[in-house]
Amino acid sequence: MTGLKIENQKLIKTDEALSADKTEQIVLLSPEEFKDSNLFGNISVSKGRYSRFETHPEYVFISLAVPDKTNTGSFTPISFFIINNNIIFTSSKEYTANIIDRIIKGSNSEMTLSRFIYCFLSQLIDKDMAFIEKLEKKLSDTEEIALNTNADNFNKLISMPKKSLMIFYRYYNHLMDIGEGLFTVDSLFTEKHEEKLLELFINKAERLKNEISYLREYVLQIQDIYQTQIAARQNDIMKVLTIVTTIVLPLSLIAGWYGMNFKYMPELMWKYGYIYVIILSAVIIVISLIIFKKKKYF
Repeated sequence: MTGLKIENQKLIKTDEALSADKTEQIVLLSPEEFKDSNLFGNISVSKGRYSRFETHPEYVFISLAVPDKTNTGSFTPISFFIINNNIIFTSSKEYTANIIDRIIKGSNSEMTLSRFIYCFLSQLIDKDMAFIEKLEKKLSDTEEIALNTNADNFNKLISMPKKSLMIFYRYYNHLMDIGEGLFTVDSLFTEKHEEKLLELFINKAERLKNEISYLREYVLQIQDIYQTQIAARQNDIMKVLTIVTTIVLPLSLIAGWYGMNFKYMPELMWKYGYIYVIILSAVIIVISLIIFKKKKYF
């Protein structure tokens, strides 16, 4: 069992045995340790990949599914209870401990339970704007590929960022719901400056959500550009085929005309008939190309 306590408005680690009758404690338990401890009764830990906020008469339960920024589709579950002014984490102790260490190394002055909750939630999104900027750069590179190359693997290139945007849009939306839900807990964020902190967190989550919304629209624009490029290439192909067909059509007419071999066709017995047809075909091709060039068909 790993524990911390708030003493003299400081968050400090402690080896003391922590129990439910003490206040302003933070306890880190693995799901197995939580189940075996019975420290707070028969409360069971819910599992899932979606974030939740639940209020009960005795406690508040918050479940977070933190998306992995390096592995799309992978999540780190974090669950914690707020009960009798204690916080009990029941998830990956290492992940949670790293966040708490960053809180201790950062602003650890005037620490209260409410401020700790704000700091913890803020740490979850601390570097997310940089992550979003990397996503935007990746999408910009994908747009360049779609514009300048055939981009046969375009769907593969766009699928992973698109999936990440969907996951993080939902994640930030859930964080906003959790922040708004904490306003309803009477024992938390009672001071005016603490309410401002909670509002600040909600605003941060909302800005990140808006950035993700912008990138989701950007993805749609890139897909439209790609479809436009495909349509343009198809039009070029059809243009070439049309030019070739237009040139070949009169040649086919000549071939069909002189292929009838009627008895009294004058060119059949003419000494220069074969050369005449060759020259006639070449003249038709040259005239057709001149016309296409003036019309700017190519």
